[in-house]
Amino acid sequence: MRFHLQLYPPKLWAWVIVLLVLFLPAALTAYLLHDLAWLVVVPFGIIVLAFLIAALPIKRKVTPEQFAEELETHLLGTGGPWDWDDTTSVAIADPRLEEVRSRLGPNLASLSHEEDKAELRAIIAALRRGELPETIVSPRHVSLFRFRK
Repeated sequence: MRFHLQLYPPKLWAWVIVLLVLFLPAALTAYLLHDLAWLVVVPFGIIVLAFLIAALPIKRKVTPEQFAEELETHLLGTGGPWDWDDTTSVAIADPRLEEVRSRLGPNLASLSHEEDKAELRAIIAALRRGELPETIVSPRHVSLFRFRK
């Protein structure tokens, strides 16, 4: 399971860790430099640095087989609580797989209908065969696929 950074940590200990990361360096800097202004400047700098790092256009490198494996864990229900979010939210370096990822619709997130499960099975099978789906727009679903070699 991959690491997933949550915007709002759910437990008290997570908040304690966030506060320590922000204010322990600030307190040490303010003590060493004998200036209380560092208690504001250092946490602000850490937050700005975190936003700059988060804004970097980092794309993950994944093969069609690995991507099919990620989709299959969702289909079988064996993935972790954030696996589907990681699969559909993080951009992929391969533009063909990125097109597939960007077209995975909300109907595939819940898999509430048998036709959604069949659609996901077809995508997985095509990826395993090395066929990358050509996306088409359907009046009913945005994420229907037509396969070609």
